[in-house]
Amino acid sequence: MDLKLNNGEGFAVVNLQCSLIETIESFINGWKYEHPHFIKMDGNSFRGNKNVFMSFFKNHNAFKLMESKSCDFYINVRCACLHETQTKNGWTIHSDTEQTNLVFNGEKIIFRENFQKALENSISDYKKAIIEGVSFNNIDSSTELRDNFKAKMNNICDKS
Repeated sequence: MDLKLNNGEGFAVVNLQCSLIETIESFINGWKYEHPHFIKMDGNSFRGNKNVFMSFFKNHNAFKLMESKSCDFYINVRCACLHETQTKNGWTIHSDTEQTNLVFNGEKIIFRENFQKALENSISDYKKAIIEGVSFNNIDSSTELRDNFKAKMNNICDKS
């Protein structure tokens, strides 16, 4: 096998994309992570990162098709890639050489290049909402969205 060909399907890429999802969704909602919980702005907490993926897939249009598979994705893609450098239970990663323009095929195939483009678009839309002061991700108040961003950023900056 010639490693210089970069013929892999992208486990490391998907692993980083999962980290981006957790980061983006935490900024949008103002969540901070304190093992083993995420703490919401209202002081309530929830256990488990799977809830972050459930929220992300529910609230971002490009990923809506994945909403019903969010827990399965979390366990068999996010956790499997992070902890074992592989997907599990039939999940596969493709580069999308067939040019489907799909992020996800509705079954268990992730098209990493399209997944990346959709992530970049979500980040761009979020940035635009923050700058222009408009609603985003089912958060109607631009003030709340900006407060969530500030709370997350303050949490990051407080860590020394």
